[in-house]
Amino acid sequence: MNRTQTQDSKLDPDARPLSSRQLTELLSRALLDEELRDRLFAAPEAIAREFNLSGAEAQAIKRLDRRKFEQTVSKLRSA
Repeated sequence: MNRTQTQDSKLDPDARPLSSRQLTELLSRALLDEELRDRLFAAPEAIAREFNLSGAEAQAIKRLDRRKFEQTVSKLRSA
């Protein structure tokens, strides 16, 4: 984290660290790939290792709500 991000997070208690490229890639692919999406929700720890996610990112994907994720997929398909 660079100095500006550190200062910003001290000023904004709701600030979140930037996502890694790996996490962004995983979520983008999971939106398009049903098999990956199934694996993501069935075995998030294995997917976290496969995509080289940090510990915090691995915890974040464990907290994903499948129903909401599927709603997002549906919205993207109908757009």
